[in-house]
Amino acid sequence: MVPTMELDVEFVRSQFPEFSVPSLKGQAFFENAGGSYACIQTIDAITEFYTLNKVQPYAGYSASIDAGNAMDASHMRWANVLGVELDEVHFGPSTSANTYVLGQALRSSIGPGDEVIVTNQDHEANTGAIRRMAKAQGATLKEWRVDPVTGMLDVASFQDLLSTRTKLVTFPHCSNVIGSENDVTSLTSMAHSVGARVIVDGVSFAPHTIPNVGEMGADVYLFSLYKVYSVHQGLMVVQNGFLDEMSNQGHFFNEH
Repeated sequence: MVPTMELDVEFVRSQFPEFSVPSLKGQAFFENAGGSYACIQTIDAITEFYTLNKVQPYAGYSASIDAGNAMDASHMRWANVLGVELDEVHFGPSTSANTYVLGQALRSSIGPGDEVIVTNQDHEANTGAIRRMAKAQGATLKEWRVDPVTGMLDVASFQDLLSTRTKLVTFPHCSNVIGSENDVTSLTSMAHSVGARVIVDGVSFAPHTIPNVGEMGADVYLFSLYKVYSVHQGLMVVQNGFLDEMSNQGHFFNEH
């Protein structure tokens, strides 16, 4: 028998100072889609940052050194938790912004004759930017649609959409409407079998279970830190090698 552990609700509640505010007592908070409340550890870290380390990192003075060390430590912790390499972890202002930059970076590798698969189960962050990019580049856009009765994505219909022309596939880790989980590992393997790259939106999944991205094999995995009790940033994992196929979106004097 697998041992069970009872959730200590009072301990969990004590990690969120917001719930000691009188106006929030007796309420249940169901707005994770727009962002979660921050836990005390996040609040303490942000307070320390704005108090001590809000400077340009990696310079020679003490506050700058501390700021750089804090950034490095955050990168390392997330890489370890997600099961990926340190240089595969990237931070940005939000998942929507990260996907937009990603779409711009992929323009040079997508063109007429190529096919891009998106779903109607995604939320805007993982579909709007990719749809616009595919259209602008003259690629064929295919939509993997949910079953109108179950709201789920059917694997057989995904197989029918794949072809040797498929260059890019985007889909969510789980539905943010019905909560059904898509088998990222299996779907990624199917896409890779025809030479396609895979972008997975984990925004709806990560608040429930932090995924082992390294085991899944997706080329890109994105989610929002501010929906997992942290700061208003998006985290994007990009597998080593894939960045080399993208055009530079940073300073013009950097080649990569």
